[in-house]
Amino acid sequence: MIFSRQKDIPDEVSRAGLGTWYSALSDQNKVKLGRYLKGADTSSALGFSLSVMNGANKEDNHSLTILIGENILRNKLTGIETFEVLERLIPAYFGAKRYDECLKYCEEGINILQKTADDIRLNNGGKLPDNIMCRNYTINVLVGAYGDYDAGDEALDRFGEMGLISEEDVKYRKQSHKIHKLQRTFDGIFSVKLKEK
Repeated sequence: MIFSRQKDIPDEVSRAGLGTWYSALSDQNKVKLGRYLKGADTSSALGFSLSVMNGANKEDNHSLTILIGENILRNKLTGIETFEVLERLIPAYFGAKRYDECLKYCEEGINILQKTADDIRLNNGGKLPDNIMCRNYTINVLVGAYGDYDAGDEALDRFGEMGLISEEDVKYRKQSHKIHKLQRTFDGIFSVKLKEK
């Protein structure tokens, strides 16, 4: 029985050291994962997880990204490794409309970023990445999902003070929040008038 189970584990999963985890997956999740095995990084459980999450995110396969990300976060990871996982998990939570969890992981990512910014710059050619998901999706959740423009503007100010966004970008994004808020207001008035007719 043990031998037949081992045979069912794909080589890529075995090489990454995730055989036990894989065996506990539902058949549906095994099929989902199978789509991303070709070309996956099998050098370690983390490398495998990150590469499969990248593939799943490209295809908006949010549930698989979340499944893999939550599993790898249970392992002992360094701050930067955790940050790398969160940067892939955050858009998946947003895409799955799990906004509270998305915001929670955004905050965790920002805290790690503050502590490890120098190391992250070192790994990224001396500068922070252009796309920082924990920063970007904080705004996406606060403004786009919750409609809390004040909290969104406060977050922008905070990111500006932390050096995660330029002063010019803070002003530009705040202006776009004003326009977005006005547009929502007009859309709301327009839809009310249509209903009245």
